[in-house]
Order: sequence, then C-alpha cells, then structure tokens
Amino acid sequence: MTSETRDQLAELIGYYQQLIGHYQSIAEFGQDEVILIDQGDMEALMTILCDKEKIMAEVAKCQEKIGAIQDTFVNRYQLESFSLNKLKAVVDSSNRDLLEKLRKVIKQLIKELEILEQQEKIHESMLKSFAEEVQKKQARKQAKAGAKAYEKIIEPKPDNDIDLKR
Repeated sequence: MTSETRDQLAELIGYYQQLIGHYQSIAEFGQDEVILIDQGDMEALMTILCDKEKIMAEVAKCQEKIGAIQDTFVNRYQLESFSLNKLKAVVDSSNRDLLEKLRKVIKQLIKELEILEQQEKIHESMLKSFAEEVQKKQARKQAKAGAKAYEKIIEPKPDNDIDLKR
C-alpha cells in the first residue's frame, strides 16, 4: 500500500500545483482589470471576467480531483476528515518527504489565494466607486434635463394678442 499511497500523494501534490498555476493566471489579469475599471471600459473588463470564469471551471475540476483523493485517504486510514497532521500520524514514514512537499505546496496555495483576495477587494472597491460616479453623472444629467423642461414650461410665451391701441 506504500506505493499506492506515494502515487496518490504525488498526484495530490500535482493537482495542488495546478491550482496554484490557475490562481496565478487569474492574478495576472489583476493589473489589466485595474486599468479597465479606471478607464470605465466595461466591455473589455467583461472579456477578462469571462476568461477568468473559464479558468475557474478548471479550478473546480482540480478541486473535485483533490477531494476524491482526500476522500480516499480518509477512508483508507479511517480519519474523521482530511488534514496533514492526521495523515502524518498514520502514513508510513517512507512517505514523509511527500507529506512535507504537500505541506509546502498547500502553503504556497494559501499565499496565492491571499493575493487574489486582496486583488478582489481592490477591484470591488474600484467598481463600487465607478458605479457611484456613473450614478452621480446620471443624476446630474437627469437634473439638467428636468431643469430644461421646467424652463420651457415657465418661459414667457410671445404675446399673440392684437394690439388694440393702433
């Protein structure tokens, strides 16, 4: 079972590395998103968001595979849930090197996720500000249109009365 465990640990590490790559790809869009939001180019921003959505579909596939492997370990070693500490306690010592590599990869994944979280907070804040600005502009436009309409209503009309004094 040691060979099978090693293979599955290596496979798990591979899927986590794929996740890291996917998240790094998403993070690379970050600067472009900032520029597009700043410029108000929502069409180009939507293109980037569609690209990110495709990557997230790949992320979901990786997560499914990771979950399946984790479930295998939980069942094989009769664990309550998957955790590195629990796994370390039950896995043969010849696999400690892979467990350590798995721990490092998960740590790197967490860093990538933290970067993405920060980016998303910035983008959300920028989009909120952009939406507020658009809303203010629309309100000013509507106010101007309303003022013009009101001016037309109260504007003195030329007197069409016939001057009887002639």
